[in-house]
Amino acid sequence: MCRFLLRRLASALLTLVLASGVVFSLIHLLPGDPVVMILGEQAGADPVAANRLRSELGLDRPLPAQFVAWVGELGRGELGRSLRTGEPVAAELGRRLPRSLELIGGGLCFAVLFGVPLGVVAACERQRPSGIAAAALAVAGFSAPVFVIGILLVIAFSLWLKILPSSGYVALAEDPLTHLSCLVLPSASVGLNFMGVVARMTRASLADTLGKDYVRLARAKGLSRRQAILHHALPNALVPVIAIVGIRAGNLLGSMVIVEALFDWPGLSSLLVSACFARDYPVMQGSLLAIFAIFVVISLLIDVAQGLVDPRTRENAA
Repeated sequence: MCRFLLRRLASALLTLVLASGVVFSLIHLLPGDPVVMILGEQAGADPVAANRLRSELGLDRPLPAQFVAWVGELGRGELGRSLRTGEPVAAELGRRLPRSLELIGGGLCFAVLFGVPLGVVAACERQRPSGIAAAALAVAGFSAPVFVIGILLVIAFSLWLKILPSSGYVALAEDPLTHLSCLVLPSASVGLNFMGVVARMTRASLADTLGKDYVRLARAKGLSRRQAILHHALPNALVPVIAIVGIRAGNLLGSMVIVEALFDWPGLSSLLVSACFARDYPVMQGSLLAIFAIFVVISLLIDVAQGLVDPRTRENAA
């Protein structure tokens, strides 16, 4: 297991190193000049001031020199300063990143806690109304766009029932109860869509596993149907489900932009969008690198979970 973890950690670090080069290159291919965004019309009217600001920001140096300087800052644990506010990018990311992680964690928990039982019911009760209803819920969650789910949740729980706030953010330290109530709807918006994917994959995998010989042998030895499913069929059926959770986790990062805008949640995605409009290169680089890091960490955790559930994956990776 230790060798398996070391190989996965080395692969994750290599991915982050390559991602840093891709992020830097792609951002500097974007059209627009940060100096013009900062100075506005003054940039054209006063070229001396524009050149002086460009020199102060380090934008007059060749791109390879800028990349080396940025990598050096990364090695010291720094991400530079915002071109707009002058604040350290690491400090801003430290405020925004936990908020986005809350949404991702809440969405994943919602999807797994509801998606797996729905998939089990849909696979084991295929010909009964409960199984048909579970399959229909999975298809509905998978088919509905995130913004549609979010709007429907706001209408139901904020406008009609008036039990949850429609938008906004309150820090956990200020008011834990209000913070959690603000977190419910955006997490559910992400989780309901992902729940459909988890439920459908669980249903397909479990339905295939139930027909295996070892499940029939377990029943022949006297185990009840429930025991055979829980102790033999379901653990093996969850291996591809864990894989699909890791693959589709990247979709959660993409949907964060819509969810944070819809619910006015001040997370990482909203910071990235505002930085793109302002051509704030250090903030864009830091935000994208943080998103890459989240995806790499999720993939690493999924690999470890697969290795714990299915020892064959550890043997193949060794």
